[in-house]
Order: sequence, then structure tokens, then C-alpha cells
Amino acid sequence: MTCQETKVLLTEKSKEALGLSARNAELIAEVEKLRGELAQPEEELVQKDASLEKAKEELTKDATNSYLVGFDDVVSQVTCVYPKLDLSKIRLRKVVVDGQLVDEE
Repeated sequence: MTCQETKVLLTEKSKEALGLSARNAELIAEVEKLRGELAQPEEELVQKDASLEKAKEELTKDATNSYLVGFDDVVSQVTCVYPKLDLSKIRLRKVVVDGQLVDEE
């Protein structure tokens, strides 16, 4: 190979290397862009999950409160209709087992 051919080949390979470097930089930028796009939905999911967990806790509290208020309301109604009836043993956490009022397990 002559000196001139070597210079031409070197010039071609240098241009090719520059092209590859530019393409490499483009691919790196594209990868970073995609990583950013992936991070955004993940953050949104984390926020939505936290929001749903908070809503679940609030609903659980509301349901529990409604149950307690309903129980107290029924006891008050029975006391109103049957004022001589002793309801002192009636508790929210009691159940009837074999005809006996026992603590709920």
C-alpha cells in the first residue's frame, strides 16, 4: 500500500469514526431521554399508590365509624322500645355461641 493510499484510507476511517462517534452520542442522548420518560410514569405510579393508600385508610375509618354509630343507634332504639330491657351486656365485640354471649375471637 502506498503512502497516498494509506492517507486516503486513514481519512476514510477517521470520517467513519467521527460518524460513529456522532451516532454514539445520538444513541446516548436517546437512551437518556427514554430513561427520563420511564421515570415520570414511575413517579406518577408512586404518587397514585400513596393517594390510594390514603383513601383506603380514610374509607376504613369511615366504615368503622359508621358501624359504631349504627350499633349505638340500634341499642338506643331497642332501649327506647323496651325501656325495662337490660342491655348492659350487649357489646360490639360480643357474639352468640351455643346460646351464650361471648367475646369475639
